[in-house]
Amino acid sequence: EFRKFYGDSMLVDVLNSASLSDWLTKETGRIGIVNYDALKEETPQGRLGAMILDESSMLKSHYGKWAGDCIRLGKGLDFKLCLTGTPAPNDRIEYANHAVFLDHYPTVNSFLARFFVNRGQTNERWELKPHALEPFYRALSHWCIFLTNPATYGWKDNCATIPPIHVHIHEIGLTEQQQNLIFEQTGNLFVSQAGGITKRSTLAQIAKGTFKGDDVETLKPKYIRDLVDSFGDESTIIWCHYNHEQSGLAATFPDAANISGDTPQDERERLIDDFKSGRRKVLISKPRMLGFGLNLQIATRQVFSGLQDSYEEFYQAVKRSNRVGSTLPLNVHIPITSIERPMIETVLTKSKRVQADTEQQERIFKAAWR
Repeated sequence: EFRKFYGDSMLVDVLNSASLSDWLTKETGRIGIVNYDALKEETPQGRLGAMILDESSMLKSHYGKWAGDCIRLGKGLDFKLCLTGTPAPNDRIEYANHAVFLDHYPTVNSFLARFFVNRGQTNERWELKPHALEPFYRALSHWCIFLTNPATYGWKDNCATIPPIHVHIHEIGLTEQQQNLIFEQTGNLFVSQAGGITKRSTLAQIAKGTFKGDDVETLKPKYIRDLVDSFGDESTIIWCHYNHEQSGLAATFPDAANISGDTPQDERERLIDDFKSGRRKVLISKPRMLGFGLNLQIATRQVFSGLQDSYEEFYQAVKRSNRVGSTLPLNVHIPITSIERPMIETVLTKSKRVQADTEQQERIFKAAWR
Protein backbone atom coordinates (compact mmCIF):
# COMPACT_ATOMS: atom_id res chain seq x y z
CA GLU A 1 0.00 0.00 0.00
CA PHE A 2 2.87 2.39 0.83
CA ARG A 3 4.49 1.83 -2.55
CA LYS A 4 1.21 2.57 -4.38
CA PHE A 5 1.28 6.10 -2.99
CA TYR A 6 5.00 6.85 -2.64
CA GLY A 7 6.85 4.46 -4.95
CA ASP A 8 10.51 4.08 -3.96
CA SER A 9 10.87 7.63 -2.61
CA MET A 10 11.29 6.28 0.94
CA LEU A 11 12.56 2.92 2.12
CA VAL A 12 10.25 0.84 4.29
CA ASP A 13 11.49 -2.21 6.16
CA VAL A 14 9.04 -5.12 6.34
CA LEU A 15 9.81 -6.80 9.66
CA ASN A 16 8.94 -10.04 11.43
CA SER A 17 9.43 -11.43 14.91
CA ALA A 18 12.97 -12.62 14.18
CA SER A 19 14.22 -9.29 12.80
CA LEU A 20 12.31 -6.80 14.98
CA SER A 21 14.60 -6.66 18.03
CA ASP A 22 17.77 -6.09 16.02
CA TRP A 23 16.03 -3.45 13.91
CA LEU A 24 14.86 -1.56 17.03
CA THR A 25 18.33 -1.47 18.57
CA LYS A 26 20.53 -0.94 15.49
CA GLU A 27 18.60 1.04 12.90
CA THR A 28 17.89 4.76 13.02
CA GLY A 29 15.83 7.07 10.83
CA ARG A 30 13.93 4.18 9.25
CA ILE A 31 10.27 3.20 8.88
CA GLY A 32 9.33 -0.37 9.72
CA ILE A 33 6.06 -2.25 9.29
CA VAL A 34 5.31 -5.28 11.46
CA ASN A 35 2.32 -7.37 12.57
CA TYR A 36 1.17 -7.27 16.19
CA ASP A 37 1.87 -10.96 16.66
CA ALA A 38 5.61 -10.26 16.20
CA LEU A 39 5.68 -8.35 19.52
CA LYS A 40 7.16 -10.29 22.45
CA GLU A 41 7.70 -9.58 26.13
CA GLU A 42 11.42 -9.26 25.45
CA THR A 43 11.03 -6.89 22.46
CA PRO A 44 13.12 -3.80 23.42
CA GLN A 45 12.06 -0.20 22.91
CA GLY A 46 15.57 0.48 21.65
CA ARG A 47 15.76 3.49 19.33
CA LEU A 48 12.03 3.57 18.71
CA GLY A 49 10.94 7.17 18.10
CA ALA A 50 7.35 6.80 16.89
CA MET A 51 4.59 4.18 16.98
CA ILE A 52 1.58 4.06 14.67
CA LEU A 53 -1.06 1.46 15.55
CA ASP A 54 -3.33 0.65 12.64
CA GLU A 55 -6.54 -1.24 13.45
CA SER A 56 -5.93 -0.07 17.01
CA SER A 57 -9.29 -1.43 18.19
CA MET A 58 -7.19 -4.42 19.25
CA LEU A 59 -6.31 -2.27 22.30
CA LYS A 60 -9.84 -2.74 23.62
CA SER A 61 -8.74 -6.00 25.23
CA HIS A 62 -7.68 -4.13 28.36
CA TYR A 63 -5.31 -6.78 29.67
CA GLY A 64 -4.51 -8.53 26.39
CA LYS A 65 -0.97 -9.37 25.32
CA TRP A 66 -0.86 -7.08 22.27
CA ALA A 67 -2.27 -4.13 24.22
CA GLY A 68 0.28 -4.65 27.01
CA ASP A 69 3.20 -4.89 24.59
CA CYS A 70 2.15 -1.74 22.70
CA ILE A 71 1.66 0.28 25.90
CA ARG A 72 5.08 -0.81 27.20
CA LEU A 73 6.92 -0.05 23.94
CA GLY A 74 5.17 3.28 23.45
CA LYS A 75 5.59 4.61 26.97
CA GLY A 76 7.10 8.09 26.94
CA LEU A 77 7.39 8.42 23.14
CA ASP A 78 6.61 11.88 21.78
CA PHE A 79 5.08 10.59 18.56
CA LYS A 80 2.19 8.10 18.71
CA LEU A 81 -0.90 7.62 16.60
CA CYS A 82 -3.84 5.22 16.81
CA LEU A 83 -6.06 4.58 13.79
CA THR A 84 -9.28 2.60 13.97
CA GLY A 85 -12.45 2.50 11.92
CA THR A 86 -14.45 1.39 14.94
CA PRO A 87 -13.50 3.08 18.21
CA ALA A 88 -16.73 1.53 19.54
CA PRO A 89 -18.87 4.60 20.21
CA ASN A 90 -21.52 2.14 21.36
CA ASP A 91 -19.12 0.89 24.06
CA ARG A 92 -17.26 3.95 25.33
CA ILE A 93 -14.96 2.15 27.75
CA GLU A 94 -13.01 0.89 24.75
CA TYR A 95 -11.31 4.28 24.65
CA ALA A 96 -9.58 3.40 27.92
CA ASN A 97 -6.47 1.65 26.58
CA HIS A 98 -6.13 4.25 23.84
CA ALA A 99 -5.95 6.87 26.60
CA VAL A 100 -3.27 4.87 28.42
CA PHE A 101 -1.24 4.15 25.27
CA LEU A 102 -1.23 7.86 24.42
CA ASP A 103 0.02 8.72 27.96
CA HIS A 104 -3.08 10.68 28.97
CA TYR A 105 -3.96 8.32 31.85
CA PRO A 106 -1.60 6.13 33.88
CA THR A 107 -3.94 3.10 34.00
CA VAL A 108 -7.18 1.83 32.53
CA ASN A 109 -8.82 2.00 35.95
CA SER A 110 -7.94 5.69 36.41
CA PHE A 111 -9.70 6.46 33.12
CA LEU A 112 -12.75 4.39 34.00
CA ALA A 113 -13.00 5.81 37.54
CA ARG A 114 -13.19 9.36 36.24
CA PHE A 115 -16.10 8.88 33.88
CA PHE A 116 -17.84 5.56 34.63
CA VAL A 117 -19.76 3.73 37.33
CA ASN A 118 -19.19 0.00 37.82
CA ARG A 119 -22.57 -1.75 37.78
CA GLY A 120 -21.11 -5.19 38.52
CA GLN A 121 -21.48 -8.32 36.43
CA THR A 122 -24.16 -7.09 34.03
CA ASN A 123 -24.38 -6.68 30.25
CA GLU A 124 -23.52 -2.98 30.69
CA ARG A 125 -20.97 -3.37 33.47
CA TRP A 126 -19.36 0.06 33.05
CA GLU A 127 -21.93 2.83 32.64
CA LEU A 128 -21.13 6.46 31.88
CA LYS A 129 -21.85 8.62 34.93
CA PRO A 130 -25.00 10.75 34.82
CA HIS A 131 -24.34 14.15 33.19
CA ALA A 132 -20.79 13.03 32.22
CA LEU A 133 -21.36 12.81 28.48
CA GLU A 134 -20.14 16.27 27.48
CA PRO A 135 -17.20 16.34 29.96
CA PHE A 136 -16.22 12.88 28.65
CA TYR A 137 -15.99 14.00 25.02
CA ARG A 138 -14.43 17.34 25.95
CA ALA A 139 -11.65 15.42 27.73
CA LEU A 140 -11.24 13.15 24.71
CA SER A 141 -11.05 16.13 22.36
CA HIS A 142 -7.58 17.00 23.74
CA TRP A 143 -6.08 13.84 22.27
CA CYS A 144 -8.43 12.30 19.72
CA ILE A 145 -10.90 13.07 16.95
CA PHE A 146 -13.90 11.17 15.66
CA LEU A 147 -13.79 11.80 11.93
CA THR A 148 -16.09 10.59 9.19
CA ASN A 149 -15.84 13.62 6.90
CA PRO A 150 -13.27 16.48 7.17
CA ALA A 151 -15.98 18.93 6.08
CA THR A 152 -17.81 18.29 9.38
CA TYR A 153 -15.11 20.35 11.11
CA GLY A 154 -14.82 23.00 8.41
CA TRP A 155 -11.89 21.43 6.57
CA LYS A 156 -11.74 20.61 2.89
CA ASP A 157 -13.20 17.24 1.95
CA ASN A 158 -10.64 15.76 -0.45
CA CYS A 159 -12.37 12.38 -0.50
CA ALA A 160 -14.85 11.52 -3.21
CA THR A 161 -18.29 10.65 -1.92
CA ILE A 162 -18.37 7.00 -0.91
CA PRO A 163 -21.35 5.19 -2.49
CA PRO A 164 -24.22 4.05 -0.25
CA ILE A 165 -24.67 0.65 1.41
CA HIS A 166 -27.95 -1.20 0.90
CA VAL A 167 -28.76 -4.01 3.36
CA HIS A 168 -31.14 -6.79 2.28
CA ILE A 169 -32.57 -9.40 4.67
CA HIS A 170 -33.61 -12.70 3.05
CA GLU A 171 -35.86 -15.16 4.86
CA ILE A 172 -34.96 -18.85 4.53
CA GLY A 173 -37.18 -21.70 5.66
CA LEU A 174 -36.16 -24.36 8.19
CA THR A 175 -35.94 -28.05 7.42
CA GLU A 176 -37.89 -30.53 9.53
CA GLN A 177 -34.64 -31.71 11.14
CA GLN A 178 -33.75 -28.14 12.16
CA GLN A 179 -37.23 -27.57 13.62
CA ASN A 180 -36.96 -30.73 15.70
CA LEU A 181 -33.54 -29.73 17.04
CA ILE A 182 -34.77 -26.25 17.94
CA PHE A 183 -37.65 -27.77 19.92
CA GLU A 184 -35.24 -30.13 21.70
CA GLN A 185 -32.90 -27.26 22.64
CA THR A 186 -35.44 -24.58 23.60
CA GLY A 187 -38.74 -26.32 24.25
CA ASN A 188 -40.34 -23.95 21.73
CA LEU A 189 -41.18 -24.12 18.05
CA PHE A 190 -40.03 -20.51 17.57
CA VAL A 191 -36.96 -18.61 18.79
CA SER A 192 -37.87 -15.17 20.14
CA GLN A 193 -34.67 -14.38 22.09
CA ALA A 194 -31.01 -15.06 21.34
CA GLY A 195 -30.26 -16.31 24.87
CA GLY A 196 -26.78 -16.77 26.37
CA ILE A 197 -23.54 -17.31 24.50
CA THR A 198 -23.73 -21.13 24.52
CA LYS A 199 -27.34 -21.18 23.40
CA ARG A 200 -26.69 -18.61 20.65
CA SER A 201 -23.76 -20.61 19.34
CA THR A 202 -25.77 -23.86 19.32
CA LEU A 203 -28.72 -22.31 17.51
CA ALA A 204 -26.46 -20.53 15.01
CA GLN A 205 -24.73 -23.79 14.13
CA ILE A 206 -28.04 -25.59 13.68
CA ALA A 207 -29.09 -22.82 11.29
CA LYS A 208 -25.91 -23.33 9.28
CA GLY A 209 -26.07 -27.11 9.06
CA THR A 210 -24.34 -28.75 12.01
CA PHE A 211 -25.12 -29.93 15.55
CA LYS A 212 -22.52 -31.45 17.89
CA GLY A 213 -20.29 -32.25 14.93
CA ASP A 214 -23.00 -33.95 12.87
CA ASP A 215 -24.47 -32.64 9.62
CA VAL A 216 -27.92 -31.11 9.75
CA GLU A 217 -30.05 -30.65 6.66
CA THR A 218 -30.15 -26.94 5.78
CA LEU A 219 -31.48 -24.90 2.87
CA LYS A 220 -28.94 -22.11 3.30
CA PRO A 221 -26.02 -23.17 1.00
CA LYS A 222 -28.30 -23.70 -2.00
CA TYR A 223 -30.11 -20.45 -1.29
CA ILE A 224 -26.78 -18.58 -1.22
CA ARG A 225 -25.67 -20.28 -4.43
CA ASP A 226 -28.87 -19.22 -6.22
CA LEU A 227 -28.58 -15.71 -4.75
CA VAL A 228 -24.99 -15.23 -5.94
CA ASP A 229 -25.85 -16.64 -9.38
CA SER A 230 -28.52 -13.93 -9.66
CA PHE A 231 -25.84 -11.23 -9.29
CA GLY A 232 -24.50 -11.96 -12.78
CA ASP A 233 -20.94 -10.74 -13.29
CA GLU A 234 -20.63 -8.80 -10.00
CA SER A 235 -17.81 -9.76 -7.62
CA THR A 236 -19.05 -11.14 -4.30
CA ILE A 237 -17.59 -11.78 -0.84
CA ILE A 238 -19.28 -14.49 1.27
CA TRP A 239 -18.62 -14.18 5.01
CA CYS A 240 -18.84 -17.23 7.29
CA HIS A 241 -18.49 -17.79 11.02
CA TYR A 242 -17.84 -21.54 11.49
CA ASN A 243 -15.35 -23.92 9.84
CA HIS A 244 -18.05 -26.44 8.95
CA GLU A 245 -20.16 -23.69 7.39
CA GLN A 246 -17.22 -22.45 5.31
CA SER A 247 -16.34 -25.95 4.09
CA GLY A 248 -19.91 -26.47 2.91
CA LEU A 249 -19.95 -23.19 1.01
CA ALA A 250 -16.53 -23.91 -0.53
CA ALA A 251 -18.01 -27.15 -1.90
CA THR A 252 -21.01 -25.20 -3.20
CA PHE A 253 -18.68 -22.70 -4.94
CA PRO A 254 -15.77 -24.87 -6.19
CA ASP A 255 -14.25 -22.03 -8.26
CA ALA A 256 -14.25 -19.50 -5.44
CA ALA A 257 -11.19 -18.11 -3.68
CA ASN A 258 -11.63 -19.85 -0.32
CA ILE A 259 -9.37 -18.57 2.49
CA SER A 260 -9.43 -20.25 5.90
CA GLY A 261 -7.08 -20.45 8.86
CA ASP A 262 -5.27 -23.37 7.20
CA THR A 263 -4.52 -21.45 3.99
CA PRO A 264 -0.74 -20.70 3.72
CA GLN A 265 0.23 -17.03 3.52
CA ASP A 266 1.53 -17.17 -0.05
CA GLU A 267 -1.67 -18.94 -1.16
CA ARG A 268 -3.77 -16.28 0.60
CA GLU A 269 -1.96 -13.55 -1.29
CA ARG A 270 -2.44 -15.36 -4.61
CA LEU A 271 -6.17 -15.91 -4.02
CA ILE A 272 -6.72 -12.30 -2.95
CA ASP A 273 -4.89 -11.10 -6.08
CA ASP A 274 -7.11 -13.40 -8.18
CA PHE A 275 -10.20 -11.87 -6.60
CA LYS A 276 -9.01 -8.25 -6.84
CA SER A 277 -8.11 -8.72 -10.50
CA GLY A 278 -11.49 -10.28 -11.32
CA ARG A 279 -10.05 -13.69 -12.23
CA ARG A 280 -12.24 -15.17 -9.48
CA LYS A 281 -15.68 -13.66 -8.89
CA VAL A 282 -16.37 -15.12 -5.42
CA LEU A 283 -14.27 -14.87 -2.26
CA ILE A 284 -15.19 -16.96 0.82
CA SER A 285 -13.67 -16.25 4.23
CA LYS A 286 -14.38 -15.20 7.83
CA PRO A 287 -14.44 -11.60 9.12
CA ARG A 288 -11.75 -12.41 11.68
CA MET A 289 -9.56 -13.67 8.81
CA LEU A 290 -10.00 -11.00 6.11
CA GLY A 291 -12.46 -8.53 7.65
CA PHE A 292 -9.91 -5.96 8.84
CA GLY A 293 -7.65 -3.65 6.85
CA LEU A 294 -7.95 -4.98 3.28
CA ASN A 295 -9.09 -2.94 0.28
CA LEU A 296 -11.58 -5.08 -1.64
CA GLN A 297 -13.55 -2.39 -3.49
CA ILE A 298 -14.03 -4.70 -6.49
CA ALA A 299 -16.83 -6.47 -4.57
CA THR A 300 -20.21 -4.80 -5.10
CA ARG A 301 -22.03 -7.63 -3.29
CA GLN A 302 -21.48 -9.21 0.11
CA VAL A 303 -23.36 -12.16 1.59
CA PHE A 304 -23.27 -12.91 5.32
CA SER A 305 -23.89 -16.63 5.68
CA GLY A 306 -22.98 -16.27 9.33
CA LEU A 307 -23.42 -13.20 11.52
CA GLN A 308 -23.13 -13.09 15.30
CA ASP A 309 -23.61 -10.27 17.82
CA SER A 310 -20.43 -8.32 17.03
CA TYR A 311 -21.19 -4.95 15.44
CA GLU A 312 -17.48 -4.26 14.95
CA GLU A 313 -17.01 -7.50 13.01
CA PHE A 314 -20.01 -6.71 10.78
CA TYR A 315 -18.97 -3.08 10.19
CA GLN A 316 -15.35 -3.91 9.42
CA ALA A 317 -16.29 -6.70 7.01
CA VAL A 318 -18.78 -4.49 5.14
CA LYS A 319 -16.27 -1.63 4.87
CA ARG A 320 -13.74 -3.82 3.03
CA SER A 321 -15.83 -3.09 -0.07
CA ASN A 322 -17.24 0.35 0.77
CA ARG A 323 -14.38 2.80 1.08
CA VAL A 324 -12.45 5.47 -0.79
CA GLY A 325 -12.10 4.21 -4.36
CA SER A 326 -15.50 2.48 -4.46
CA THR A 327 -17.53 3.64 -7.46
CA LEU A 328 -20.74 1.62 -7.11
CA PRO A 329 -23.20 1.06 -4.25
CA LEU A 330 -22.54 -1.98 -2.08
CA ASN A 331 -25.42 -4.43 -1.65
CA VAL A 332 -25.14 -6.46 1.56
CA HIS A 333 -27.29 -9.60 1.70
CA ILE A 334 -28.10 -11.38 4.97
CA PRO A 335 -29.97 -14.67 4.40
CA ILE A 336 -31.42 -15.77 7.75
CA THR A 337 -33.61 -18.44 9.23
CA SER A 338 -36.00 -17.62 12.07
CA ILE A 339 -33.39 -19.04 14.49
CA GLU A 340 -30.92 -16.29 13.60
CA ARG A 341 -33.27 -13.29 13.51
CA PRO A 342 -32.74 -12.24 17.18
CA MET A 343 -28.94 -12.18 16.65
CA ILE A 344 -29.21 -10.22 13.40
CA GLU A 345 -31.54 -7.69 14.99
CA THR A 346 -28.97 -7.14 17.77
CA VAL A 347 -26.29 -6.18 15.23
CA LEU A 348 -28.59 -3.92 13.20
CA THR A 349 -29.84 -2.20 16.36
CA LYS A 350 -26.22 -1.51 17.38
CA SER A 351 -25.60 -0.09 13.91
CA LYS A 352 -28.37 2.50 14.36
CA ARG A 353 -27.09 3.38 17.84
CA VAL A 354 -23.56 3.88 16.50
CA GLN A 355 -24.82 6.37 13.91
CA ALA A 356 -26.59 8.37 16.63
CA ASP A 357 -23.47 8.27 18.84
CA THR A 358 -21.28 9.38 15.92
CA GLU A 359 -23.37 12.49 15.34
CA GLN A 360 -23.37 13.22 19.07
CA GLN A 361 -19.58 12.92 19.29
CA GLU A 362 -19.00 15.16 16.29
CA ARG A 363 -21.31 17.83 17.73
CA ILE A 364 -19.48 17.86 21.10
CA PHE A 365 -16.02 17.79 19.48
CA LYS A 366 -16.93 20.79 17.32
CA ALA A 367 -18.21 22.72 20.33
CA ALA A 368 -15.10 21.87 22.39
CA TRP A 369 -12.74 23.13 19.68
CA ARG A 370 -14.67 26.35 19.16
